[in-house]
Amino acid sequence: MRIGIGLCARRFAVTGTAFGLAWMATAAMAAVPYSEDWSAGNTNGWVQGTTSTTIVRDGGIGNPAGSIALRRILDAPIFDLGATSDLPAVSGDYTGEPMWMVSYDVFYDIGNFTDGWYRMRYHDATFDGWHKDVADAFPNSWQSYSVMFDPSWTDAQAAANGWVDETGGTVSWQQLMGDVYHPEVRLVLGDDNSAIAYVDNFVLKAVVPEPATVSLLLVALGCATLVPRRRGSGTAA
Repeated sequence: MRIGIGLCARRFAVTGTAFGLAWMATAAMAAVPYSEDWSAGNTNGWVQGTTSTTIVRDGGIGNPAGSIALRRILDAPIFDLGATSDLPAVSGDYTGEPMWMVSYDVFYDIGNFTDGWYRMRYHDATFDGWHKDVADAFPNSWQSYSVMFDPSWTDAQAAANGWVDETGGTVSWQQLMGDVYHPEVRLVLGDDNSAIAYVDNFVLKAVVPEPATVSLLLVALGCATLVPRRRGSGTAA
């Protein structure tokens, strides 16, 4: 009996170790600094973010040269425009840095644009995530946006800094930061008509915030109450 228990214990230990290694193997890889200006190549790892979007590289339009063009597909059901990256550099674990900054440019060419979001989904295509509204005006010209965020925020801190939980509380901010999936530039439209926009100069980088910046970002909890808007996403990737 003692021999049997010893064998079982050793087998359990080996099995447990194997399970732990398998779990670690599936853990999200760390995100890394990344930039893309589409001055060469093709869409370079950027794909449609909704089923109503087609994406191509346009070497003739850019800020200053080259961009990706987002064009709306008018086959029903019709959704907003979105460009998302399937590159490993921008997905995965963001918790290894104290703060991140994302910046990019958008040219609003044709369409009734009503909102512009930077959106991060959780884990895989079956989950929604969190987004931040970055645009309120949509002139027919290049506009530049930047977003800073702290992976260690609580849900309340993320909300107070303008982030909207699309999951209804299913995925916390810190869960998201541990396993970001395919960040997206989402362009919301107010109708189902044609739309064209261009995205350029996407940059993701880790930053060390100044104390004053931290004070501004970590605003008093409860100062902002954000209500997620409900709209079919038609998410494609």
